[in-house]
Amino acid sequence: MNVKQFYEETNGSYQNALSVMMNDTLIARLLGKFMSNNSFDEIISCYENKDYRNLFSAVHSFKGVTGNLALTPLYDLSCKITELTRNKDDANIDSEIAELKKNYLLVVEKYNQYLK
Repeated sequence: MNVKQFYEETNGSYQNALSVMMNDTLIARLLGKFMSNNSFDEIISCYENKDYRNLFSAVHSFKGVTGNLALTPLYDLSCKITELTRNKDDANIDSEIAELKKNYLLVVEKYNQYLK
């Protein structure tokens, strides 16, 4: 699997990533950094502990990184969760977090396939 296929299989925007980072080598390097950080784990920890103040901060940072990497489904969901936590509207957060987790696990799976 190459970088473009990774984006196709995760419903990301390869063209947007390429327009920002200019080549597959840089995209791959930054994807690796994203996959090795603990930002997603921090989101889940804050959510499980009902720490919505820090959840807002964690998901807001995640939104920026996923936006820059053009990981569209993760970005879109983190935008929704950012607004829910900003407005302290946790009524719909369970389903949004579940969807974020599902999409993140897909990205992890496809990234591992990309590495092979």
